Parts: sequence; structure tokens; C-alpha cells
Amino acid sequence: MRIVQLVPSLEAGELAQETLEFAQELARQGQDSVVISSGGTLVSRLTLHNCRHFELPVNQAKLLNARLHRKLRKLLETLQADILLCRGPVCAWHGARILKQLGLHQRPRLVTSIDQWPSFGLLRGRRVNPALAQGELVLAASDTLGKQLSQRYVASFGAAQDTASTRNGTGEKLRTLYRGVNTRELDKNAPVSGHWHHRLLNDFPQLEERNWLLLPGPIGPGRGQERFLEVLAALKQERPDIFGLVVGDAEPGQEKFARTLEQRAESMGLAEYVLFLGARRDMRELYASARITFDLAGDRPRFAPSSGRFVAESLAMGCPAIAVAGTGVELLKRCFPQGLLLADDGDTARGAAGVEGLVAAAKEILERPRPVEFSGFSLAETTSRAVGWFEGLQAISSE
Repeated sequence: MRIVQLVPSLEAGELAQETLEFAQELARQGQDSVVISSGGTLVSRLTLHNCRHFELPVNQAKLLNARLHRKLRKLLETLQADILLCRGPVCAWHGARILKQLGLHQRPRLVTSIDQWPSFGLLRGRRVNPALAQGELVLAASDTLGKQLSQRYVASFGAAQDTASTRNGTGEKLRTLYRGVNTRELDKNAPVSGHWHHRLLNDFPQLEERNWLLLPGPIGPGRGQERFLEVLAALKQERPDIFGLVVGDAEPGQEKFARTLEQRAESMGLAEYVLFLGARRDMRELYASARITFDLAGDRPRFAPSSGRFVAESLAMGCPAIAVAGTGVELLKRCFPQGLLLADDGDTARGAAGVEGLVAAAKEILERPRPVEFSGFSLAETTSRAVGWFEGLQAISSE
């Protein structure tokens, strides 16, 4: 089966990285994997793994797109794709427009996907974003995103759901497909090198005989670093053996915020309890050596929650996690309920997602950790699940 992904770009970023990993896993599972994008630094990595790439400016949606659509239509005719997976609203809009121009027997099955709630403007809200609901199969990166999309475009999904079993063979038009974790790279059964551990302690001797608490992610407002410092300050009063590791670089334009954050940590008496490590390439070892990974992005209304990537990676490595919002919370419900701050019925389980609740959750995990049940969320499993849904679409088209 030839699966073509349409993605805005393959520059660094979570959507580009997810596209790359999905394309590589498709090829590993024997599918013909193709990506069309505006290019980027990840193209070379893509083509090293039996995947093809074609460069077109599909990251743009202009009032006049005839030239781009003509090139895209000819490319799709040449590729004879079985599935066209359009990632994000702009690519979904291009894909839906192009398929109307293709003959019935040349037309791949249209799959759209949403990984974050799109921005709304006059052009995007009325013209571009509704294309997300036009796929024969719509993939949402979380249950929450799926619900938001179905509520926004209730007419599209209401009509589609009535005929879903006859249209796409999956039983549902809207499906949740979490981003899979590459467990070949994040292998919890692989030992951590003693040399790595020794080198890290040489660089940071204050880490020895301490319980490490991780906060990975870009540094910036709403990312949770300020709340993390508050948790460390409260937790060290009862657990002087803890140590916080903030992993990640400052977001572009947030260098001043990062410097202010380090100064604030020192003023809070955390000089011996926290390190700002910057971006790291040894996340597998850090997850394996940490006691808890925190995801505190989006804990306040005006900030968006995270994609849950760090929670998923941590759980894949068997490291407990705590999350306050977003996809990470959905993953914890399925894999590690002890890391949740809210009960399933919506009542507060530990006070709130404030400092007291976070401290209580961390203490409980440090003292009485429950096992992590990470199953069904590896990259191989999520890709196989998607391929099964695609085959359902193909089965209907061949009847």
C-alpha cells in the first residue's frame, strides 16, 4: 500500500518529527512510504530509511493556489497513492481540493489528522480549517482534540457517523491515534552505561545519592518551569534528597525569561536542588535514572497544554510521570493513574493541580510507586493500528 503524507514542512518541530517517525515505521513494516512537504532539515533523515520525499510549498494557503494544485495533482497522478494522509488544516485543505480534481479511479482515500487545535482567523476559520473534517477518516492526536473537532464541525461528523460503516469500513470516521514512542530507541530493558552515569556525576557531583525529578521541554511562559520550582521548594522541606533537572533550551525570544528563571531558583534557595541542563541527547538515560517526570505545561487557562510526548517517553522507559493537562493526562489514565491529580469523576483527588497537589502526588510516588503499564503506545503498535484502518478504507474502495 502506498501511503503519501502531506505535511507543511520537515523542519525541526514535533509535527515534523512525528511525520518522520511514522514514515520510517511505515517503510519498516513494508509499506510504500512517501512524504510531500516544503522541505526542511529532516528530509535527509527521511530518505535514508527507504522513504521518498517531494518538495512543494504545501505550507501555504493563498487566495490563488492554481499553480501549486496543478503540480500536486500531477504528482499524485504519477504516484498512484492509495492513501493521502494530510497533516494539519492547511494540508487538509490542499488535499481535499486536489482530490476533487482527480478522476474517481485515480483518487486516493483521504485521511486528515489534527495534532493541535488550529488558530482561527477569517480565512482559516471559514475556508481552511473545516477541511480537517472532510477526510473519510479523521485522526486526532488525543480524545480531547477529537471531541473539540466533532463539536466544532458537528454537521460533518454527525452525517458521516451515520454512514461510517459503509464509507470507511472502520466503524467510525473520527479516531484517536496517539503519537507512538519508538521503543527501539527508548528501550527500557537496555542497561544504562556505567560510563554515562560516571561522566554525569563528574560533571554534576551534586546529583549523587539524590532522587532526580525531570521537567523536559522548551523553556518559556506556560511551560511549567515556574510551577516546577515552586514544587521543588515545597518538596525539599520534607524530602531533602530530591533534585530537579530542567531539560531543554529556551524558546526563541525567551532567553531573558530563562535567565530570570535561573535567578528566581537561586532566590528561592534552590541552588543545591535544581540544574538547568539545556537540550540533551541522552534522554533515554535520564528517563531511566529519574524517579518522576513532570509535564506541567498548560496548567493555567491562557496557556496551551503539551502534546504529551514527554509523558509517553517517560512511561515507555518505566519512569512514573505526573501531568496536569493535555494528552499527558489521557496517557496517565491508561498507563499510570497514580500520576493523575484529578479523579475520573472530575473531583479533586489531591486538592488541585496546584503546588500542594503536585507535592502530594510526588511524595506518594517517591514513597510507594505503582508499576507503569505501558502497552499499545509504541510506534510499531500505533502505526500498525493506522495501517489497519487504512486497509479498511481500501477494502471498501475495492468492493
